[in-house]
Amino acid sequence: MAIDVDAQLLIAGGGLTSARAVEAYREAGGEGRVLLVTADRHPPYHRPPLSKRYLRGEADADSVFVKPESFWADNDVELLLERRVERVDPGGHSVTLDDGTLLRYGKLLVATGSRPLRLPVPGAELEGVRVLRTLDDSTALKEAAAAADPAVVVGASFIGSEVSASLTQLGVAVSLVHRGSGPFDLLGCPELTAYLVELFRERGVELVLGDVVARFTGNGHVEAAETEGGRRLEASLVVQGVGVAPNTELLVGSGVGVDNGVLVDERFASDAPDVYAAGDVANVLDPRTHRRRRVEHWSNANFQGAEVGKVLAGADGSADTIPTFFSEVFGLTFRVVAETPADAEVELRGAFADRAATALFRDGGRIVGAILVGRSDEELERVRDAVREGARDVEG
Repeated sequence: MAIDVDAQLLIAGGGLTSARAVEAYREAGGEGRVLLVTADRHPPYHRPPLSKRYLRGEADADSVFVKPESFWADNDVELLLERRVERVDPGGHSVTLDDGTLLRYGKLLVATGSRPLRLPVPGAELEGVRVLRTLDDSTALKEAAAAADPAVVVGASFIGSEVSASLTQLGVAVSLVHRGSGPFDLLGCPELTAYLVELFRERGVELVLGDVVARFTGNGHVEAAETEGGRRLEASLVVQGVGVAPNTELLVGSGVGVDNGVLVDERFASDAPDVYAAGDVANVLDPRTHRRRRVEHWSNANFQGAEVGKVLAGADGSADTIPTFFSEVFGLTFRVVAETPADAEVELRGAFADRAATALFRDGGRIVGAILVGRSDEELERVRDAVREGARDVEG
């Protein structure tokens, strides 16, 4: 039976995944009205520059948008900015927006991404205690940094490490508080972390390692961060980079399977008819490993958006890929391939201090992931091939 729809395709969420999905959907022959609903006040944009080039003032706002403004009209896409899908009713093929509007869809793509976590400590509500997720967050942080000194950054994963480096390059004195052993220790490569500890200290970042923030203090505006280890770190600006959580609240009570993201198969389909998910919010069944994974990086959003767009148009598309992502701090760029399990055997070829290194991660002798610095794209592809084939070494 035909469905009376307000949109043949309705997309909840306005990030890179959504933009790539629209592009691929139209290129694969997808027809009908497309509605993109996003809580953001901007059309889809790239997030990596927000903690790096855009934050440092090396790129302007126009350069971060995924598509020019004309793209949306040219592809018959209606953008509903500053609107949020509050509820999904798969049985009625409908969604309810935050203003009470009811919209019916032919197919629904959930691409709502994730949101930054905040420390549940006293003083977290003080002015000047920030997170970084949106373009507006980055703009406000850049403006605050111009008048802020010193600053405290909490967490040394991607956002925390990148923001610490960028603020330092802007001339802000930064203290980086991290419960672990150093920047990017979650990648499970002690040699990389040890090199980054030296690099950050050399560039003037005060590293407070093996410690956590117990509270923020100040009279209306943050003035200091106090740690469980007894340190008091002066701060007129704080940035929290302590992880994210997938935005799945719109599916509460819908019956759609959710567990650390929206549960979808290798073609991004949920267990509800015509409901799909991709990007940060999707917990995808990997057709290669037959395990579920939820990846929070640019390359994953880019790839899955393009693939789910094909699927939504009735063409072939699949989650079958070898994830690759990157980071850049103080001019050092490193690329991560696939998985870097904490219990894997790590073989280091080269030296990070020479900015020419490959760390191969093996499980049962087979390569399952890698970290590369100063290596060519060809070498990257050889490593990806080795992971895909379950090889014991990299050819070439």
